[in-house]
Amino acid sequence: MMMRTITTILLIALPLSLEAIDPDTAFNRLFRQDIGGWIAADATYSIHLPDGRTLWLFGDTFIGEVEGVAIRNGSAFIRNSAVIQENSELMTLHGGTPEAPDDFIKTDNPDSTWYWPEHGIVDRDTLRILLGKFRHEDNGTPGFDFAQAGNDIASFSWPDLEFIRTEPVMAHAINGVTYGDRVLTDSDTIYIYGRRSDTASYNIPYPHVARTTGGNFMNQAAWEFFDGSGWSPDPEDSRRIHDFQVSQQYSVSTYRGKYILLTQDIWLSPDIYTFVSDSPVGPWRNKTKIYTTPETGGTTFTYNAWAHPQFNKQNELLVSYNVNGDFWSIFSNVELYRPRFIRVPYMNLSYEFWPNQIEDLPRRETEIRVWPNPAGNYTKLIVKAAPGSTISWQLMDGMGRLIDNRTGKLTAGEVNEFPIPLEDLADGIYYLRFSGLHRQETLRIIKSSNY
Repeated sequence: MMMRTITTILLIALPLSLEAIDPDTAFNRLFRQDIGGWIAADATYSIHLPDGRTLWLFGDTFIGEVEGVAIRNGSAFIRNSAVIQENSELMTLHGGTPEAPDDFIKTDNPDSTWYWPEHGIVDRDTLRILLGKFRHEDNGTPGFDFAQAGNDIASFSWPDLEFIRTEPVMAHAINGVTYGDRVLTDSDTIYIYGRRSDTASYNIPYPHVARTTGGNFMNQAAWEFFDGSGWSPDPEDSRRIHDFQVSQQYSVSTYRGKYILLTQDIWLSPDIYTFVSDSPVGPWRNKTKIYTTPETGGTTFTYNAWAHPQFNKQNELLVSYNVNGDFWSIFSNVELYRPRFIRVPYMNLSYEFWPNQIEDLPRRETEIRVWPNPAGNYTKLIVKAAPGSTISWQLMDGMGRLIDNRTGKLTAGEVNEFPIPLEDLADGIYYLRFSGLHRQETLRIIKSSNY
């Protein structure tokens, strides 16, 4: 007797896949050419100047020449530098002379303190750069033997960039927030983001923000501080804007009317995260691990990822991060201390940035997605469709066993979100069978405790 085998094929409609995150080869090459002395550095802030150029700001910097990947004898090590970019042309800025280079911005006591620059802004006819002031800490861990000594602002004339003076950030002495992670101009309001370490929780840094109006940046008495629900003129009222820790260099930028907070996880983690908000102070949602740096391992680590939105291209965000490691190894391999640049598609940050979103409803009436995916303890079924529609869905495990069964009503012209809790489920692959809108689809969900 001949047996006939019947094979059942389950057709799976996969959710919109994330785009690949690739190195930006153009920017990586840009900072690996002869640019007038700059060899390698960390920090990698950028200020988009009013004339279209970009001012790059760096912390500890090697100035000199490279032979192959080795730093030539006679090269100098300074505490900060700058690079002016005009199209593909770069020019190094530092103090001293080409033969004896010195810090681009010096403290009043350079033998005992130094500046690491942060972000800034051109305020009327003056360039303002926020600075962290540091000093040696004799009892510190080798390589991390420093402590913060202040928070200042440097002023330069614009556009000729002649140094004028430095002066302290008054609020820092009152509330302990180091201001300068990002200066964001939004309409006529300037937001000055900073961070403060929470001494009650192992000195974990959390984000804070002050604000002022255009033209009042240096009138520090006019600054206001986010107090948890509104704005206060008292620096002591400053409260964190997010309960997720931030690195010593994080950024907040805007895209399509949303605010994006980007940070690398603390304690030299290789993971880079983003959050999205409808306002500059939160609440922040869609925690997304967008990238894990491949260089981390052994004595090599990465840190301080930062976004450069002035270089948006094809709906992708330019992000840099710093590489570091054994100090003496850098002399034989300068790549251990050069920034890396990647391109991150905005659609990877949130479903709100997907193509064919709500503004495309007339052309594409229905979208069905699960986000985030892969997911940790929580994900969402996201649907946009015509009014009055009722949908249902079943969540099943990999063997087809029913876990949950729900229904929902759609609102017209909106992105409808329905929660799918996953916290009681083991890591693995699950399936969501969707019914409604004259269609049936099965979407795969990946549950992973790494997310």
